[in-house]
Amino acid sequence: MIKHIAFDFDGTLADSVEFCLAVFEKVFAKYMGEKAPDREAVYNNFGMNEPGVIRFFMGQENPDAEKDFYGFHRALHPEMCPEPFPGVIGLLDFLKSKGIPMTILTGRSETTCNISLDFLGMQKYFVSAKYGSPEKNDKAGQLREVMSAYGLKADEILYVGDAVSDVTACRKAGVECLTAAWASSARIGELEKVNPGLIFYSVEEMLSWLKERV
Repeated sequence: MIKHIAFDFDGTLADSVEFCLAVFEKVFAKYMGEKAPDREAVYNNFGMNEPGVIRFFMGQENPDAEKDFYGFHRALHPEMCPEPFPGVIGLLDFLKSKGIPMTILTGRSETTCNISLDFLGMQKYFVSAKYGSPEKNDKAGQLREVMSAYGLKADEILYVGDAVSDVTACRKAGVECLTAAWASSARIGELEKVNPGLIFYSVEEMLSWLKERV
């Protein structure tokens, strides 16, 4: 029986991957100029939170760059990530109506996660949150923490994410991963290789699957 569902944010609840990359682009252009990393290099380091990515490419902590990142994030949100994916609020409403507690489990920092949840009106759906760290991505460990906190067995929790790394983390934790492949940034070919049978190409498709199991 499904008793809890954890959600990734970027590429899962909102089409925000390009948005995040654009914010990094602005920060690195300001502080690194021609030495700024390209988008693919930044994307490949998304396991760390935003301060971690900034420190990785700049070689040290830079409070001013981190502060600018949060400022750019707020400023670009209305233009680049104005709303959740169509159908996401209906999905969350359904799960809430069925009494399924939900956790946000993201590689983002607490600051940008809360900026986005507040802006998109989704804060009210989540009973807890697990954020990224500047050192590494440990979603498997965070899933175990959620299971421990709520007294859950591995087959009583699902994780919804959009990346190959999400599938890998879930397998380490023994948790089933539902792959959201509805974002413009989804790497469908890679996802189909690692999580066949649990790839969802629309929010409605996942909602139908959940209605049969919740």
